[in-house]
Order: sequence, then structure tokens, then C-alpha cells
Amino acid sequence: MASSSLFWQLAIAALFPAFCWAAPPTHPSAAADHRSDRVIYQKLLHLRSDFIQQIEYEGYVPSLPAPKIEMGDPPTFGNFDADKNILYIAIWSKLTAEERKFFEDIAKSIGPKATARGVFEAGTNRWVFTHELSHWWQACQHQTRANSYEEEAGANRIASAYWRKRDPRFMEGIVEGFRKVRESIPSPVPPGGSKIEFLDKHFAAVSITDGYTWYQSDMVIDLAAENPLPSFHHALSQPLYPW
Repeated sequence: MASSSLFWQLAIAALFPAFCWAAPPTHPSAAADHRSDRVIYQKLLHLRSDFIQQIEYEGYVPSLPAPKIEMGDPPTFGNFDADKNILYIAIWSKLTAEERKFFEDIAKSIGPKATARGVFEAGTNRWVFTHELSHWWQACQHQTRANSYEEEAGANRIASAYWRKRDPRFMEGIVEGFRKVRESIPSPVPPGGSKIEFLDKHFAAVSITDGYTWYQSDMVIDLAAENPLPSFHHALSQPLYPW
């Protein structure tokens, strides 16, 4: 929920080269941009519906209505506002020139088949979106702990379990991408210190640095090493993690 745009830029760029080939043109016309926004909105509605249907299939009943989706360019590329029950998500047409340039450079580094928009949308409209839907589920269960390791790890754990169930290949790519991200950034945790305690104590400061990128990457990798891996049902039963 609370994250720096730098984190999502780095993570999206690293996570999704395998999923970004079939993408719209990077510089469409204004009319095409508007039509594409409608298409993206319908895809987000479908993903939101599937996420909630899977929750209900597991025998749970959400206490909140489906969150309203507002597309724009939130500072974090995605954020769930529990007070308003609104999920804010970034879309390509609303990005700044600087943000687009970042993804254009990444696409060039990936290869000729990649597009900047494809790299961005594959990450934002799938992983980021379900991560924020997982924060919505935490609110449904009245299990929230703002600016904490437990809330972020819980959301990552739920999103991971959802994608393992719905698209295992996609989830494998997420884990490998985060592994590359973590390897490129030094740990912000002092030697011998507790990862959980350090983030909980210094969340505001860490969240605007590369250290937050390291933390999110480390969480996803650690969660992928659980044995046995939690089912979606089990992950939903523990909105905060560690429990």
C-alpha cells in the first residue's frame, strides 16, 4: 500500500519482460489512447471480479463492496484507500513524460519485441493491482496495520497465492524478477538486526529509498520459499503475515 514509485518502476521493469510482447503502440493517437483506456478498465474490472469470485469460491464473504477503480497516475502506481474503498491504479495515458521515458529505456534494453507500454502494463495491471486488492481484503477482515512489515507481507502473500492458482507461470516470473531486483540492491537492515522490527520502526524513512525495493523483493522471495506453500484459502485466512 505504502511504497515509492521508484520501487514499482524497478520492480515492474525487472519482473515482466516475458509478458510484455503483445502490447499497444507506445505512442498511440489521442483517440486510440482513449479507446485503450476503456480496454484497460474492462480488464481491471475482469481481474477484480475474478479475484473476488475466487475469495467467495473459498467460502469467504467480503464485508466491503468491490472497491471502486480510479485510473490515473498515483505516486505509487497503485494504492488502496480503505476510508473511501477506492483502488487507485496508474495507466499509461496518464504517466508523465519522465515516467514513460523510464519504461522506454527499459524496453530498449529488453529487446526489439518489447514496448515501454507493454512492460508497464504487464506489471501494473496484474501484480500491482492484485497487491492492492489484497490490501482491500485486509480491510474487509479488519486486519490492517499501516506502515508495517506484516501488512505488506500479508498482501504479497495473498497476491502470490492468487497468481499461483490462476497463472503459475506468471508467478514464477514474478519470483525470478524479484530475485534479480534484490541482488542489485544492498540490504538496509543492520547486521544482526531483525528485518521485521527494522521496517516497522523506520517504515516512513525506508519507504522512500531503494531499501523499500529490497524489502518488497525479499518478502516475495521469502514467501515463495514457504514449505508447504499456502493455498489461496490459507493466505486469505491470515491477512497479516507473520500472523
